[in-house]
Amino acid sequence: MDLLSRIAAELDCVQLVHEYANRLDAYDHDGFMQLWAEDGVLAMLGTEHRGPAAIRRWLEGREQGMICRHLVTNTVIRPETESSASGSCYTLAFRAGQAADSPPGALVNPTFLVSYRDRFMRDGERGWLLARREVVADLVGPDQMRALLLGARATAS
Repeated sequence: MDLLSRIAAELDCVQLVHEYANRLDAYDHDGFMQLWAEDGVLAMLGTEHRGPAAIRRWLEGREQGMICRHLVTNTVIRPETESSASGSCYTLAFRAGQAADSPPGALVNPTFLVSYRDRFMRDGERGWLLARREVVADLVGPDQMRALLLGARATAS
């Protein structure tokens, strides 16, 4: 892969990472779904959502009426071939429940910091897409920690 192709792949994939956060925060479900490969997988905190229908179900199951802002940082993209790349980043999320109809929402401590581990693929017509995104919780707030612990207990039983 020549230098120009590598740089273009890196920039396209960084843009994809940012579009994921922006479209998720905007509740732009159709735009969000355009970011995914046909057989894409969203592995959200240990639960895999395979393919467009499953990813959309997860997306539509998110809390409505919330202001959410994902701040993405430390993005690293590693082009591997002309049509595949891997990447990682950290994301810090701020949420204000039931505030979308009357912004601004109350600013409180972030609810979580996650790591995204990504696989990208390049489609000849659609360009770079998410093939797989694994979301791993690194730090969570007390409410999220309780939910994670309860979920782990339920899975173990």
